[in-house]
Amino acid sequence: MDRFEYTKPDPSEAVLWRHSNITLYDGDYKTSFHRGNIILTATHLFWMSGDAWLSLQLRYIVYIESTVTDTLFGSKTKTILVHLLPSDNKNPGPVSCAKGEYIKLDFKDKIPDGFFDVFQKTVGEKKWSVNQTTRQIRTGIGGIEKNIYEKQKASDISITDAFKDLDRLMVTAKDMVSLSKNISEKIKEKQGAISDDETVRFKSYLLGLGVDDPVTRSSFTDSNAYYTTLCKEIIKIIQVSLEEVGGTMALAEVYCRVNRARGLDLLSPEDLMHACYMMNTDQSSPIKLRKFDSGVLALQSSSCDESVVLKKTVEALQESGSLSAQELSTLIGVPVVLAKEYLLSAEKHGKSCRDESIEGLRFYLNKFLDEYM
Repeated sequence: MDRFEYTKPDPSEAVLWRHSNITLYDGDYKTSFHRGNIILTATHLFWMSGDAWLSLQLRYIVYIESTVTDTLFGSKTKTILVHLLPSDNKNPGPVSCAKGEYIKLDFKDKIPDGFFDVFQKTVGEKKWSVNQTTRQIRTGIGGIEKNIYEKQKASDISITDAFKDLDRLMVTAKDMVSLSKNISEKIKEKQGAISDDETVRFKSYLLGLGVDDPVTRSSFTDSNAYYTTLCKEIIKIIQVSLEEVGGTMALAEVYCRVNRARGLDLLSPEDLMHACYMMNTDQSSPIKLRKFDSGVLALQSSSCDESVVLKKTVEALQESGSLSAQELSTLIGVPVVLAKEYLLSAEKHGKSCRDESIEGLRFYLNKFLDEYM
């Protein structure tokens, strides 16, 4: 509910649907916004009752789904779940902190015929992201000459940049060929070990080669098909790296790795989030999106055993006596944000105790259980 704000519809915006007797739920929590009217436009979903108006920007919506409710008179489809992105809303609204990552629209009898399809189509069209550009029209011979000059100048810049990129590619290609030849000779002669530095450089070159044919939005007319295909591409890019780092990777690092692999076809943070949410809707997906208690988002391998991570954290505490998130990060080779989550998880399971001081947050092995149990 923290995505809602107190605003009324713009009179110039066309109304796509109206309906009455809808109650808002914050997650599974029933709010006081009971049996009001909803208005759907191309950019907002409004709820109103009397003089009270609430609005939800459709850009926050990841996807929607309908649920079936069993009653004494049979099953009814009367609730829509609206899954939402984290809020960046600074405008006044009914609450400052939501109780869930989704809201429910509860209809009194049933979802009206056609509304779900219109709602889903409107979210998929993303009309709020279409930028209206204005062109400055020049007239006369002077205007024509200036347009021609600017086009030639833009072409010259593009050609110059293209040759610069080609030169950089040739230099990188020469380095990669030389390095691969060196590694190949060492393997054949079985003389000398391949250094860690050479291995890291070789991997970075391979990663730089990227994805041959990255998934792009322009190739799809249906947003669900786009996010499903993009989800599979992200899994393909990340899966091997995910196992190398222990099975869990912060979403910020995933974003960087995916865009490095895609080359020039960069992915927006919003599209990455949508695609990662799709992983949790597929039971057979080898990777899932996990949200830690603190709100940190990460991709986690389905085979990742949390008990192993907990054991590794406890062993590090036993060896060091006490650890900060930064120190654990260095010891086990994970980002600081994940190291902190591991220490908090150990605390949650009763394996560690915290000490907060002016020097920061540190964790110690919990010996109280050993002494008194």
